[in-house]
Amino acid sequence: AQRSCSSQLSIFVLPMKLALLMLGLARSELAVCPGEGARYEDFKCDHDPTHRVCAQLLNGEGQPLDWGAKGNFWQITGQEAFQWDSEIRRNHGDSWCICMWATARLIATVGCENVHLRCDATDVAYVEKSYTDGGVDLQPAKECLQKKCPGLSLQRLDDTMASTHAGQRLGTSSSTNGLGLPLAAGAVAMLAAAVLLVAIGRRSSQKSGEIE
Repeated sequence: AQRSCSSQLSIFVLPMKLALLMLGLARSELAVCPGEGARYEDFKCDHDPTHRVCAQLLNGEGQPLDWGAKGNFWQITGQEAFQWDSEIRRNHGDSWCICMWATARLIATVGCENVHLRCDATDVAYVEKSYTDGGVDLQPAKECLQKKCPGLSLQRLDDTMASTHAGQRLGTSSSTNGLGLPLAAGAVAMLAAAVLLVAIGRRSSQKSGEIE
């Protein structure tokens, strides 16, 4: 009797689900940007190519937060006509995912000491590996992040690649740098691929037996 397609697929569905679960856990390491809107279902700054920085825009009273002597975020960027502080308050937060290019310009304008960034909710690794955004040099943003988020600035994607090629074991020094979950996800994905290949090979053998 021939096995159904569903029973054949069940051989490798579980490993694939495990791989996706591990990848989801690795992604969840970035904290929520409190106040971000519904444009991102998980309220995190890691979806599009530019909105990667979580900046605090409101103070403790829910009013626009001053970024030095030049005023608040909307005043400095000339966006007072489109000010969305009410939306941030409705979302019960004080922050928003802003563009990398805007971050670099803000830092150049008011100084690193006057910008308010949430390191745990900023995709530091992504910013660190980028050079320009919207035609703006990101070096000021990268240097500021290295000062404000010294621990996270070390978690660059090239370090992840280096750790992978070096064949380091999971749970050792790479995990202390926050890389354990991504490496674990990769291992599970490789396992799932191997199981898939075995399943296909077995199915091919079965077909050959039926023909003979």
